[in-house]
Formats: sequence, structure tokens, C-alpha cells
Amino acid sequence: MVIEKEILVNKSIKDAWNVLGVEFANASKWASAVKHSAGNGDEFNGSNCSERGCSTTMGSIKEKLYEFSNEKYLLAYEVAEGMPSMVKYATNTWKLVVVEENKCKLQIKMDIRMGGFFGSLIEPVMKMQMSKMGNRLVEDFAYYVETGQPHPRKLKALKNQET
Repeated sequence: MVIEKEILVNKSIKDAWNVLGVEFANASKWASAVKHSAGNGDEFNGSNCSERGCSTTMGSIKEKLYEFSNEKYLLAYEVAEGMPSMVKYATNTWKLVVVEENKCKLQIKMDIRMGGFFGSLIEPVMKMQMSKMGNRLVEDFAYYVETGQPHPRKLKALKNQET
């Protein structure tokens, strides 16, 4: 299944890339589904790290970069560990595109391959859940880039972690 989302961001592409690419390891600052994130591995094509470990609302995952470009404002990674067994393959590609001087567009493309009878059985439900998560991710990102503050949904998630 392929899920694509996009959102306009009312900031320059350089400001947005700083959060998305330069600060790749720090998704937990802005993504409401990510409780904690940390970079691991060596530098990769201009990124400070080649992988990111994330503690998410769905469990812990490890993402490995396979594409990263400061010039194209693009990064792509494979979810290498932590997906349910019926998920055979999962990648995510994030790209920023200039719209105007102080406006850009974020495009994400999730490619998730399910396996086995159970995987094919729950694929429609998984697609709905991942689509909803994708909507929240792009909203969280745009809000953080535009305001410098986490989305209210992220703040609520942080508060719930403390209790």
C-alpha cells in the first residue's frame, strides 16, 4: 500500500529543511506519535547520522536512511526494525518543494508491504491507521516549522507521558 500526504508550510524551504533534514534525529521535538528519538550510525550523504531510533505510540522502531540530499531537500528511510511481523517492508520518503520565497510544500510517501494471510486481512485497517498518522505527521511538522513550538497534540502527548 502506498500512502501519500502533503501540506503547505508557511516558511522558507531552508527553515523547513533545518527541522526535517539537519535535525533528522530529533523528530521527537515535533512529531506527536514519537515519544523519543535519537540518531545512530555514521554520517550519511550530509546527514549527521545514518539511522534513527524512535520510541513511538506503536512501539520502538529503527529507521535507516537510504537517501539523503541537502540539495534536493529529500530524505528516505526504511523502517528496519520494530514493525509487526505481518509488515514485510516499510519505507518513508520526505521531500520539500519550493512554492514561494517563504512557502514550501512537504510531500511524504509511505510504502508499506503486508505479508501473509493475516497481513492481507488487516491491510484496509492498517491503511486507515497509517493514513490518519500521516495526516497528523504533516500537520505536526508544519505547525512546528511555522511557530517554533510543538503542535497542541504533541504537548498533550507529552503531558500524558508525565502522568
